[in-house]
Amino acid sequence: MKHDRLILSLLQQEVLGSLRSLRRGDLAWIILGGGAVMAYAAADAVVALHAAAPLLRNSRWLWFAGLPAGAFLLGFFAGLGAIHLALSRAYAPFMAALPVSNRERRRMAILAIACIGTGLAVLVVGFTALACVLIAKSDSFMWAIVAAPPFAAGFAAAVAAQLRVPSFLPARNGDHETGGDRPLLTLNRLDRARPSWAAAWAWNLRAGTVMLSWRIFGAGSVMGLAVLISAVGALAYHRAAPGAITGLVGGLTVFMLAMRYHPLGSPVLRTAPIGFGRAWLRFLWLPLQLSTVFFLLPTGAVLAAEPSSWSLLAASGVWLLMLNGAYAVFAAYFMAKPRIAAFSFLAAIAYATYEFSEYGRTVVLGFLALVIWLFYRTRRRFYYG
Repeated sequence: MKHDRLILSLLQQEVLGSLRSLRRGDLAWIILGGGAVMAYAAADAVVALHAAAPLLRNSRWLWFAGLPAGAFLLGFFAGLGAIHLALSRAYAPFMAALPVSNRERRRMAILAIACIGTGLAVLVVGFTALACVLIAKSDSFMWAIVAAPPFAAGFAAAVAAQLRVPSFLPARNGDHETGGDRPLLTLNRLDRARPSWAAAWAWNLRAGTVMLSWRIFGAGSVMGLAVLISAVGALAYHRAAPGAITGLVGGLTVFMLAMRYHPLGSPVLRTAPIGFGRAWLRFLWLPLQLSTVFFLLPTGAVLAAEPSSWSLLAASGVWLLMLNGAYAVFAAYFMAKPRIAAFSFLAAIAYATYEFSEYGRTVVLGFLALVIWLFYRTRRRFYYG
């Protein structure tokens, strides 16, 4: 069909337009700074592979279970990102004027996803083959090919799961009405800050109410199970570490899922008589409360079972506040792309944690400098565009 390559053309034009819109200083930061970081990371990975080569070559679990499972998970998460990218373009508001049916839109999206998945699969096979060569694994090309089917299966599973949930379809009349259903949670009682409309606007909620859905139920079940296990473990075995870790990781996860900063790009908010600091803190307020509530659930049980562990729990709370503040800066910088913000934040944390063993606390200063720089750039964009 004549519209089949439209999504691919749109994505190509967006990439080219983004590159043309960058200033020379931004390009220098990306090419020189990013190239230096990637070169250092590649050299570090090569050294680590050479050091662990004998163990990696002889590990049956790694090649027969770890490699397929890792490739499947990588393909699944890559598929989620690709299908979201393609469907968001296929059902964009400006596409509504085209005489294209929903079936044709889905076909355009599937074609774009297939091209993206093919390119990613080639990269996965190439990097796997390179890793096999570096550790002198026999039949390197064969093991690289083994990683392709699990990656394709995970990619296809993510695409099929997302296509069954028509979240990008235009809303019908009454889709957003609460009707006779009882809301799961009313946030107006928790969110008392001013301006009062900010949280509902950021979350796209109607009257500040959260309705029950399968995603909320699944996420709540997993987090509730983690809290229950850590609380029971603390009460039964009098150990504070599992509860503190659960509170820290769960509180950060709730904060990341609840944080939304895309209204910072609205011309209405930017021209309103409100400063950047107040707006930034306003959108931070409600997710911080939800994160704190989740943190207090397991740590409260730990403190009741082991009162002497208050210092460990207090340290976990301080770390949670610092990580929440750092992610709030990432989310504000990538205001319209929460997935990219989460990926960038987790990648920076993982890289800083890895380098901590070699350079010690100096790495924390580098991460802090990155957060300050992102905050400065976000503030300038808010005031000057």
